[in-house]
Amino acid sequence: MIYKVLLAGDGGQGVQTIADLICRAAFKKGLEVTEIPNYGLEQRGGASLSFVQISDTKIGYPKFSCADLMLIISNQGRERSLAQKGVNTQIIDIKDFKDELEAKKISSQNINIFFLKVLASFFEENGIFNKVDLEQVFEEKFGKKENWLEIKDIFNK
Repeated sequence: MIYKVLLAGDGGQGVQTIADLICRAAFKKGLEVTEIPNYGLEQRGGASLSFVQISDTKIGYPKFSCADLMLIISNQGRERSLAQKGVNTQIIDIKDFKDELEAKKISSQNINIFFLKVLASFFEENGIFNKVDLEQVFEEKFGKKENWLEIKDIFNK
């Protein structure tokens, strides 16, 4: 099994943090992982991409041209990532979650946490790793933050 994930958003939205947490959860599960960040002008509002691979065997080359899964959390990220979309690519796109984000009152600063939960469910449903694995690395990274309970609440919405 090798699974290729492309995360796409704007600089400052947490794309690289999401990638880091996914890799940590998969690695903790005993899987091989690679992650290549792709950002440049994100400090000025540019696109931020992350290429993640998860495998049960050695990964020969960390970059890929066709994703199995794409998470798109901005229009600019969508435009930058279209080249990696294949016929069978599954897409989790923020535009499909607008109503849910609004109903759950998820602020723009917390969209990354919301989509981390969406990804956790996706990886569990596809047998890659359990949601609990991602929750654990999430808590390890952010559990000591002053607003941890608020962050955890968003993850559990």
